[in-house]
Amino acid sequence: MQKSSLFKNIIYKIVLNIFNIIIPILVGPYVYRTLGADSIGKVQTSETIFNYFFIFAVFGIYQYGLREMSRIKDDKIKVNQFFTSMLTLSIGTSIITFVVYLFFSYIGYGEKAIFPVLMMYSVNLIGNIFYVEWVNEAREKYDFITIKTVIIKIIYIALLFTLVKTSSDYKQYAFLLILTTVLNNIVSFIYIKRTIKLDFSNIKIKNHIKPLLLVVIFSNANVLYNQLDRFMLYEVINEASVSYYVMAQQIMGIINTLMLSIIQVTIPRLSYLSGSEDEDSYLILLNNISKIYFAFLFPASIGLFVISDVGILLYGGPKFVSAQSTLAVFAIYMISLGIESILSNQVIYVKKKENVLVKLVLICGILNFILNSALIYMKWFSPTTAILTTAISNFLLVILEYVYIRKYLKVNYNFLNFSKLKYFYYSLLFLPIAYVIRLFVTHYISIFIVTVAVCITVYAAILFITKDEILTMFIDKIKGRFRKPTQS
Repeated sequence: MQKSSLFKNIIYKIVLNIFNIIIPILVGPYVYRTLGADSIGKVQTSETIFNYFFIFAVFGIYQYGLREMSRIKDDKIKVNQFFTSMLTLSIGTSIITFVVYLFFSYIGYGEKAIFPVLMMYSVNLIGNIFYVEWVNEAREKYDFITIKTVIIKIIYIALLFTLVKTSSDYKQYAFLLILTTVLNNIVSFIYIKRTIKLDFSNIKIKNHIKPLLLVVIFSNANVLYNQLDRFMLYEVINEASVSYYVMAQQIMGIINTLMLSIIQVTIPRLSYLSGSEDEDSYLILLNNISKIYFAFLFPASIGLFVISDVGILLYGGPKFVSAQSTLAVFAIYMISLGIESILSNQVIYVKKKENVLVKLVLICGILNFILNSALIYMKWFSPTTAILTTAISNFLLVILEYVYIRKYLKVNYNFLNFSKLKYFYYSLLFLPIAYVIRLFVTHYISIFIVTVAVCITVYAAILFITKDEILTMFIDKIKGRFRKPTQS
């Protein structure tokens, strides 16, 4: 199979995620202002409960399928057989989870206001059968993924502004979220079935169960992190507190999604190189991608931190002002999230050491639960302190993963050297810049615009003056003269 251009794939993925960023920016403020904290809290609480069951429906097939198919994508027969095995597993896990979910929702929430929304989310469990986007990613079909998603999102926007008009329309909002997901799955399934056939001649189920179980645990770390926070906030405080937490998480997610494009796109290529035992090429790509990623991660995180208060006002309005400190902590948490994504997805998982990853995730996840419980006991539990404990747990996870990679896997990867951390040092200039701007600018919209513009200008100027290799690489690539950064 002819390999797609990695740079082209990254561009497609970035275009897709820019579009996915524009959508929340356009509709997010409208949804939050129209529905309000209580109504949107019902949808987000229902989604949180649903996600616990969705884990078992998906059963790690996306991450596992992406890695394994990336290794065999040149063998058509193996591809057909592997796809058939994964589809069979998906059908079984989806149906079983669907039945258990209906029973649990009726027993636990049958008399509560969120029950109708929980029932609506059950449709996603059946739609999960057609969730085969991992095949397109493994085959690096990012052009199709981008075009398809853009079209479906446009349909979503049109229906959203048509159907969601008041705070009582939260069920319509939930319906549109579910419709978008199911439609996306079905279109991808139809596209894939044009080139991949079902082949039951050598179907394997049992052999995949153990590695899938490990993937289920490590790839759903949010169960013991963000999802745990949201569930405990609902049970201990109220639905509104969930909406404050989720709003901050979504704003962070808008930025984080764009940057994670770099990691998501390179997993198939890294898996391929690791599988072919081309260790030198693997390390070069890993280090180069890390530099590119950190060049965006650190300024985005520090930038979000300095505008967190005005960001909440712009996105949700005065009613959500309580989420300002929550967003500030989410900005710091995003740094740990980004580094952990590289260590877990591009090193430990690619090296097929997910059994170790599972243990590390569980240790830090349990720590998060203990810290949350302690906050509840001391009556200090809130959306802000909830994400603070998650950030602490995630930074510990980063440390443990890094030690394992260096000491036991013997992978010559170092994210603590100056070539990568210099972007963090540059970004710290945003702190005094933001402070000075607020001495002269008072209106929150003006603060946002001026701060973002000045910080971007200063950061770009530093990269240009220092002749930064990442900036040079992108300029040369645009001119058609790609020059790789040197490995460090």
